[in-house]
Amino acid sequence: MPLTAVDNPLTLRLLGLLVEQPMHPYALAVALNERYPYLHAKNGSVYTLVRSMAEAGWVAPTGVEQMGNRPARTVYALTDQGWDVFQERVRRQIREAKVTTSAFVDALAYLGALDRAEAPRVLRGRLESLAERIAELEGASDPGLPEITMIEVGFVLHQLRAEAEWIRALIARIDLGELAWPAKGRT
Repeated sequence: MPLTAVDNPLTLRLLGLLVEQPMHPYALAVALNERYPYLHAKNGSVYTLVRSMAEAGWVAPTGVEQMGNRPARTVYALTDQGWDVFQERVRRQIREAKVTTSAFVDALAYLGALDRAEAPRVLRGRLESLAERIAELEGASDPGLPEITMIEVGFVLHQLRAEAEWIRALIARIDLGELAWPAKGRT
C-alpha cells in the first residue's frame, strides 16, 4: 500500500475525519478503525500519511494535546489547500472510480468447473463470509452520526446484501436443476 498521501486510498478518509475535527495521528488511527473496521489500518501508516499530508500542505499542526502520563501529541487540522484537495478527490473519485473486478467474479466465471453438488456448498461458504462482513459493517454504524457522514457504509451494505440475495437465488437454481451444468472438467 502506498505510504505517500498523494497515492494512498486512506488519504480521502483521513482528510474526511479532519473535516469533522482536528485530531492527532493516534486519534485519527483509532477513529479510522472504529468507523471502517474492515480496512484494518495500521497506526504506522496513519502517522506516515499525516506526515506526508503535512509536507504537502494539506494539514497543519494546531497545537499539542497531552492527557495524563501519555506522551504529548501534535493535533492536525485541514488547511485551505487540504480542503480543496479533499473536495477535488471526492469529485474525481465519484465521477471516475472504476468498478474493480474482484477475485470472486473471476472465480464465478468458472463455477461450472466444480461438481454440481459442490458448487452450492462453496457458494454457501461465500454467504457465510458475506453475513460476517454485513454484521461487521452494521456494527460499525454510529446512530449518533448523521447518515451522510457514513453514506458509503450504506452503499457497501446494499452491495453486500444484493450479492447475498443473488447467491441465494443461484444456489436455488443449481439445487433445482434449472442451471445447465457442463460435463465434468469443462466449463
